[in-house]
Amino acid sequence: DRAGIDSSNQDEDGDENGFRPLRPLGAVPTTTAVTLLDVSGNVIGQIGGEFANSIDLIKFQKLTPEEVDSLQGLPFTISGDEGEPDIRAIARLLPSGEGTVVISVALDSVEKTVAGLRGIFILISFIVLISIAIVARSLIKLTLKPLNQIEQTAAAIADGDLSARLPEINSKTEVGRLTGSLNTMLSRIEESFVIRTESENKLRRFVADASHELRTPLTAIRGFAELHRQGAVVGEDKTKELISRIEKESIRMSSLVEDLLLLARLDQSRELSFDPVDINHLVQEAVASAQAAGPNYEVTISSDNDEVFVLGDSMRIHQAIANLLANARTHTPTGTKIAVNISQNELETRISVSDNGPGLSEEDQKRVFERFFRADPSRVRVGGEGSGLGLAIVDAVMKAHGGSVEVNSRVGEGATFTIIFPQKDL
Repeated sequence: DRAGIDSSNQDEDGDENGFRPLRPLGAVPTTTAVTLLDVSGNVIGQIGGEFANSIDLIKFQKLTPEEVDSLQGLPFTISGDEGEPDIRAIARLLPSGEGTVVISVALDSVEKTVAGLRGIFILISFIVLISIAIVARSLIKLTLKPLNQIEQTAAAIADGDLSARLPEINSKTEVGRLTGSLNTMLSRIEESFVIRTESENKLRRFVADASHELRTPLTAIRGFAELHRQGAVVGEDKTKELISRIEKESIRMSSLVEDLLLLARLDQSRELSFDPVDINHLVQEAVASAQAAGPNYEVTISSDNDEVFVLGDSMRIHQAIANLLANARTHTPTGTKIAVNISQNELETRISVSDNGPGLSEEDQKRVFERFFRADPSRVRVGGEGSGLGLAIVDAVMKAHGGSVEVNSRVGEGATFTIIFPQKDL
């Protein structure tokens, strides 16, 4: 009797292969089999139901105690024949040392489970890959969206839409910073194009108006010359009168050309000579020149301070004041009183030229500083037609000084023109 297993009923002789026929020790439905081996490795007993009965016993033959001991208690796998599952087994020596017990289990269910898990893994992997591809495509599309918008904006600008802008996005990202820089650049480009267009329009108007203004004296000079050539002017007195008219028209044309050149220089933003200018003294000089040109006008000067200085170009400031005085004389009746007032505070210096002439309408006040603009013909003009550039020159001079000029007037109540200098450190 070995390990409590009764083998008395076994055939002592065995079959021709040396295997002794066994009587099943148990018949339970299980996938696990327990096999007993003697010290020679011969199978002497086995339990485990149908699975145990299906095991080829030769797989456990000659599993001697030495071989079992070499396995060190580790499980091992026995490959199944074709159509049979592999077997996973573990062997232990009996405590008595007279045999070996082998516990084995079929791997067919494990293999089925592994195969099922493999299929599930492949399916899940396929779904995950598709999901990753969809998410990656969406992320790439979302990432490239600003670049697509840049492309569309560039196409719109190429078609002439300079107002096109990129939508603002997070400025902390590289694309966001690029978008902000591009919008800034587009704004500057649009602004430069607007300025260029306005400049071209002004130039066209300027050339047209200048041509018209120059045509008048040139036509007069040509006409007078034709009269003289044809002998239509007889006598020394009439000849002198004709020459005098030609001289006046040439002077008028020269004055117009000088004004045009001055405006051109101011438009080109040529640097002025900025030095401390004594405004009280400069105004007195301008008024003296004005009274010499128009002695029939009474011009008064008032100043809030004994000393008033600004930083600027004295020659251009003198010209601006002289133009305001000339404008007052030109558009008011002889004998009109003209008042010049000088004031200064911490913020600005103001020089005002006021008259009690016919004044300006609101519409004329909006355009009075335009080049070649002439107010309503009903407004009094003394000394002939002006060039229409005097107030435009005043406006250009003040802009070159960082200042401004304004007008305040009512029809029938006179007009006040004021040039304003921002206060600067001398």
